[in-house]
Formats: sequence, structure tokens, C-alpha cells
Amino acid sequence: MHKEIVMPVESLGSLARSLAYHVRRREPRHISSVRFTLQRFLRFGPVVTQGVTLDVSVRGMSALVCGAPRVGETVVIELALRGSLVEMLATVRHSTNAKSGFEFYPLSPLAEQGIHGWVEDLRRHEETLFPYLHVWAGKSGSD
Repeated sequence: MHKEIVMPVESLGSLARSLAYHVRRREPRHISSVRFTLQRFLRFGPVVTQGVTLDVSVRGMSALVCGAPRVGETVVIELALRGSLVEMLATVRHSTNAKSGFEFYPLSPLAEQGIHGWVEDLRRHEETLFPYLHVWAGKSGSD
């Protein structure tokens, strides 16, 4: 005996939409572990803590930070990029005890040059490690 399964039309529509959903980032992210300094501006004054990047793009980064900052908080990130210390303003987009995500404000010319150079170096390094992955990603239309 064959039993027919009937699914309501509303469920099929939502299932079809969820299957077609594809997250695209504006910029590709690259894995990198670099120490940096994070300056927060709290009620009792500025506080400087340390962090380590997890991944980076030209628009932001995620990191492990001592003392999780609050979402929406504006911070100053100081990174050593290509031999120069670069300061960037950023907004905290997400934050847990495990990691935080930062979106950079428009960068100074020095910071922009440093970030673009860093990201380009990371991209080239990834291509040497995983050459076929980058060919496939280009064909599939991802960032």
C-alpha cells in the first residue's frame, strides 16, 4: 500500500525560498591571526586591550578580544601593517565571549593602503595553498 504525503502549499513556498537563499558577502574574507590593540571608550575613560584577528576583509574583521566589546560600540583598532602602525575606527557589529566582529569606518589613505595590501597578500598566499579552490570559486560566482 502506497501512502501519499501531502504538504501544504505555504510550506512548499517557504521551503523553495529557503533552498534558493544564498548568502553573499560584499568582500571575501581571508583567515589571518595577527595581534592588535583595541581601544574602547568607556564611562570612566579609555581602556586598551589586546586581540588577535581571525579573519579580515577590506571592510572589517572578526577577532578574539580580551573583554568583549558591546554591539554598536565605536572602537579604535591599531594594527602593524607592512611595518607601519595603522589606526582605524570601527563599529562592533557582533560580540560574544568567543569572538567579535568589526566593520571599519571609511579608512584614511594610509590605513586603506595597508588593509588592501594585507588582504592582497593573504589572497595570493591562499591561491598558492589551494589553487584549484580559487579556480572553482571564480566559476561558481562567489565573492
